[in-house]
Amino acid sequence: MNTIQKQPPKKKPAAKKKTVKRRKINAKNMATIIVSIIVVLGLIGGSAGMVVLGSMLKDAPKIDINNFESKESTQILDKDGNLIQDIGQQIRTNVSYDDMPSSLIDAFVAVEDSRYFEHNGFDLPRFTKAFLTNLKTLSFSQGGSTFTMQLVKNTYFTNDETGEMAARSKLAGVKRKVQEIFLAMQLENQTNKKRIFELYLNKLNFGGSGNIRGVQKAAEYYFGKDVSELTLSESAMLAGVINAPNAYNPFKNLDYATDRRNTVLNLMQRHGYITKQEAELAKSIKVEDQLVDSSANKGSTDGGTQYQSYVDAVIAETKELTGMDPTVVPMKIYTSMDPQVQAQIDDIQAGKTDVQFPDELMEIAIVSMNNQTGEIVGIGGGRNYAGGGSLLLNHATDQFKQPGSAVKPFLSYALAFENLGWSTSHTVTDSPFNYAGTTKVVKNFNGRYYGDIPLEYAVGNSLNTPALKTLQQVIDAIGSKKVVQYLQNLGFSRVTQDEFNVGYAIGGSTYEASAVEMAGAHATMINGGSYIKPHTITKIEFKDGTSPVVPDYSGTQVISAESAYLASHLMYQAVSGPYSNYMQLLKRSYPIYGKTGTTDWGSDGLKFNIPQGAAKDKWMIASSSKYTNAVWVGYEKGVKNKDTYFDSKKSKLNIPGNISKLMLDVLHEGEENPPAISQPDGVTSITHIKGLYPYTAVLEGMDGSFVTTGLIKKEFNKLADPLQASVQDIGTFDASLSAEGNLHLTWGDYPDPSKLTVAPNTTNLGIEVGGKWYNAPNCAVAFDWTWVYGPIRYKAQVSIQDFSIDVTSEQASFDQQIDVKPGDKLNVCGYYAYENMNYRSNEICKEIQVEDKEIQLAIPSDKATKAEIESWANANGVTVSFTEVADEAKKGTNEILSNGTKVNGTTMTFMQSTIGQARFAVTLYVGLSCGSNASIVNGACACNQGFEGDPIKGCTAKPNPTPETTPPTDPSPDTSESPDPTPSEDSQDTNNEEQN
Repeated sequence: MNTIQKQPPKKKPAAKKKTVKRRKINAKNMATIIVSIIVVLGLIGGSAGMVVLGSMLKDAPKIDINNFESKESTQILDKDGNLIQDIGQQIRTNVSYDDMPSSLIDAFVAVEDSRYFEHNGFDLPRFTKAFLTNLKTLSFSQGGSTFTMQLVKNTYFTNDETGEMAARSKLAGVKRKVQEIFLAMQLENQTNKKRIFELYLNKLNFGGSGNIRGVQKAAEYYFGKDVSELTLSESAMLAGVINAPNAYNPFKNLDYATDRRNTVLNLMQRHGYITKQEAELAKSIKVEDQLVDSSANKGSTDGGTQYQSYVDAVIAETKELTGMDPTVVPMKIYTSMDPQVQAQIDDIQAGKTDVQFPDELMEIAIVSMNNQTGEIVGIGGGRNYAGGGSLLLNHATDQFKQPGSAVKPFLSYALAFENLGWSTSHTVTDSPFNYAGTTKVVKNFNGRYYGDIPLEYAVGNSLNTPALKTLQQVIDAIGSKKVVQYLQNLGFSRVTQDEFNVGYAIGGSTYEASAVEMAGAHATMINGGSYIKPHTITKIEFKDGTSPVVPDYSGTQVISAESAYLASHLMYQAVSGPYSNYMQLLKRSYPIYGKTGTTDWGSDGLKFNIPQGAAKDKWMIASSSKYTNAVWVGYEKGVKNKDTYFDSKKSKLNIPGNISKLMLDVLHEGEENPPAISQPDGVTSITHIKGLYPYTAVLEGMDGSFVTTGLIKKEFNKLADPLQASVQDIGTFDASLSAEGNLHLTWGDYPDPSKLTVAPNTTNLGIEVGGKWYNAPNCAVAFDWTWVYGPIRYKAQVSIQDFSIDVTSEQASFDQQIDVKPGDKLNVCGYYAYENMNYRSNEICKEIQVEDKEIQLAIPSDKATKAEIESWANANGVTVSFTEVADEAKKGTNEILSNGTKVNGTTMTFMQSTIGQARFAVTLYVGLSCGSNASIVNGACACNQGFEGDPIKGCTAKPNPTPETTPPTDPSPDTSESPDPTPSEDSQDTNNEEQN
């Protein structure tokens, strides 16, 4: 496009328009023409001239004035109805003769056809001069044509794309020239000079980007003004450029253009249209000073076209909608282009922003679209696209590249939400993945495997194997045909059933997409699962009055709103979460949903000296609830020794991220912050035990580290009982009882031996492929029941009559001595169960009947002590009663009687069932035991001397005899004074001594 910079009308040079005189073809003129033609025809036989003339004119085109009308170009308008660009096979706006300044008319007449207003379409003197000059070559290349003849030639004998059609032979060239003369004279007879001059200037090729046609567009393109505003110098330049539009293009060849303009001014002076002074004054003006400002042809210094990426997409879409070429059929096309957005894109492409590119071969593609309408508001087709002219490779619309991990949210995971009943808190396993039928093992970008991880973590860190495994589960559930149909419904034009495979989960294999297609797929997730084809056009009007085309871009529900929302939630977490994925710079005060993608050269780049596995494409798709912006950065192809790949330095530049950041800013500039996507009613939260699927209810009081909460479609909001399906079934169990009472139990080995111990929180998930081991050590384990319930144990319950015994074993075999009696019935049930909770598998029960048997009972000898006899009785379940007999002679012996018979030292036979009824009387012989103050005398107990009583129970001291005494006579007469005398202490002592 050329932005027209209107300038104040300049005073037109004084020049009078020629009075137009129309000359009719009379007999004299016709004779003159015939004479000239006959001269030409004389080359092939003069006497047959008239015959040959008739032959030459026999197949001449029939004159139709409508054929000379030049179609106007198509106009493309932005979202506000402002002109973006004129397009067409020739860019043209017709202008009338009366709108042309005198200087323009004079310039063309002076340089092209100085006798135009005098001849009748054929200038015989000029033609004859040219004819004589070319007589030797039999060519008419030396001119002689009038405006009218050139108009005829340009209408009937020139290809608009390639120029004048070459004659097949010199004779054919003579024939065509004769027809041009004849038709020119006919045209002059049907219309007037003004009209012919007007038609001629509206048809001319003035060169420039897009092959502009007609003097009006030429005035706009070169000088940014209307044709009526042209000055003498500008008119002369336009009159001169048509002789060789590319060679005399002042944007490309300023010196040539200046010289040619001066030549035209000289001819105007020579023919009297201007004075010498006017000519010199016009020559003194620099052509470059009159050219339109280079900013009007943004992105190029040679008149390149602004907004060309978008325009080219509009042209292609118009053809698709109408089946017509807008460069051929004049139209007015209304688009959704936002000039502010597109200008930012053009600046990025032209290197006029802070986004810097490390080399010239790196290319980009940008697509900005409205999620709710599907309207594309901006397109970036590639670096310096505007300066390259129209219809280049548009990297945004026409280039197809592997999309890499950017497909994960809407492919693997959206379909898992839809068909597998997953929640956003699902746990996936990252471990080596092998493509079926191959030896290829997929790795993550860093070569590591992480084991059990939250789904949000897998997306935020763009891990590959979880996406592959997820898509495989989806394929197993619904079939590959439905997956392919889903991708096709999302607008991916190159996805076919024959090419599809699980590698599409990571945007690899034969999966290729354009930036427009990627933007459309992501926008579908943001738009509640409704796909609206990305488009640029809102309406097309035809300049011939044909009914307009108003496309219907209604949405198609390709996935449920709930699953689309959950997929978008993953993309929101990928931007806002704690991940190092180049998207942190996208964070705003409003929600942004994003995903990156990277593809590599594999081994294909080795021939270009590109390292094995080096990255070649980088994607970033970033969305708000209103807009989606897709960015691709990479290389069209490998070029040897030109580093056409991303090394770590280039990757760290984060060019896709920086472009996305700029685009999000401009897309939302001047608007209120967009809200978050609305959560559908069909989405609810779910809290469950981490790492288990089907999702399992949380145990009361369970450690919070084992619990997670996510979002899920309501129809899948179901929780399994934690006491279900967490212990595998027991297959075999056996129990036996030996004659000695040893109970022997055996269980079938637990199917998962790892559950017999408390599981570690890491494991090795390596696999063997093609005889090679692919290690994956230290992979995380999300959850194990042993962390809550303890390890699995082999358990049994032994029921005997009215009591039971619980058995727990760490091994699958167990022995225990039990006390049973004949006739007892044992019910032994074996099962698996956790150590810490009474939660068990199914159980297998066995019955054991205890049989009666003879018991050989060895009777203790007569030397056994009481304690030994008691122990013997207890051990054998018999009853004993003890009697002690004092017998000094038999002291330390015993006598055991059974039914009155002494049985010491014998072996008796009993039945096991009746041995408990056996009764034994035991006499224990003990030595004499004298009481206190007694001793054994002659084999019997006797009281010691001075003692008396029972020598067995104990003797007591004998009492002392009482002595005879005479009351004392008191000679003193004073005895009456002591009526109650008390013995003295001395007398008391004496008495005591006597007693003792």
